[in-house]
Amino acid sequence: MEEKYITTTSSDEISLTELAQKIKTFVTYLKTKWVSFFITGIIGGILGLGYYYMQSPKYTATCTFILEEKSAGAGGLAGLASQFGFDIGGGASSLFAGDNLLEIIPSKNIVEKVLLSKVDSSGQQTLADLFLEFTKLKKAWDKKERTRGVNFLKITDPQKMNLVQDSVLNVIYSAVVKSYLSVDWVRKKASLIRVSVTSKNERFSKYLTERVIEQSKKLYIDLKTGTSQANVNRLQRRADSLYALLNNKSYQVAESQVLNVNPAMKSALVATEISARDKAVLGTIYAEVVKNLETSKILLSQQMPVMQLLDKSEFPLVLSKNGRLVCLLLGLLISCLLGLVFFSFEYLIKKN
Repeated sequence: MEEKYITTTSSDEISLTELAQKIKTFVTYLKTKWVSFFITGIIGGILGLGYYYMQSPKYTATCTFILEEKSAGAGGLAGLASQFGFDIGGGASSLFAGDNLLEIIPSKNIVEKVLLSKVDSSGQQTLADLFLEFTKLKKAWDKKERTRGVNFLKITDPQKMNLVQDSVLNVIYSAVVKSYLSVDWVRKKASLIRVSVTSKNERFSKYLTERVIEQSKKLYIDLKTGTSQANVNRLQRRADSLYALLNNKSYQVAESQVLNVNPAMKSALVATEISARDKAVLGTIYAEVVKNLETSKILLSQQMPVMQLLDKSEFPLVLSKNGRLVCLLLGLLISCLLGLVFFSFEYLIKKN
């Protein structure tokens, strides 16, 4: 006995023919609204062009530099130097290796020092004051009694700021790192790093970008060569001191020599002999110190700089602003989409 399978169509299911018919009806309905779409598109285009003329221009400054890793031979050089009691700071290279540098450059220590630097040689304004000016924050904060007239013009030591200045500078730092400063790899394998700043002020963008890199380089040099430079300075002071003593001893030897000494008074030659002996000892010590000093200077000079600037921004900077055509098309697209959504709801309400 054959089993017969009967297929039933639920009333809730829609066939492809019915779906196509509904879409055709909806499209026909939209065609009746072409005047409304046209007006909506014109309004959207006008708003897009209005945005083009109203948008604030932004200037982008970009600097690219290469991070030079320490050569493989430096480890042996550091080991050789350590045998003579010298530390050439071999560990500082690892601090600036990998992604550590991406965290060091925008650090508070570096950025705040740059913000407190003067804009130009006239010394009439700091970068922090310039930021408050073009962001209109100064105008807004001058309305409050506590922050009225706050500025950083006379600040030479960040540790000597008052509570209000410290708070305002912290707000500026947070805003700069979050919305203005960008640090990223160009090509990680080649150790190329790009630092860029985008703001409404051309000078702020350029100076902040360049000075952040310079401050980072200075920090690296201080970390890497600090111990070596201290050794050189210490040996230099010792060599200068021994040189002065050696000169004094030479005068003492000359003054203690007795001409036509009586053979019966040979004890008169003792002072001359002692001075000559002391002079010889000082000469030997001085020669060793000078040798160590020159060795230390050679080791210090062999430390290559970690950061080499490849590209930097020049005035005029790149103007970051959406084009007229882009704004026009964007306004048309958004207005048409909004019109489509509105007429779709209107169609569904009428059908129900």
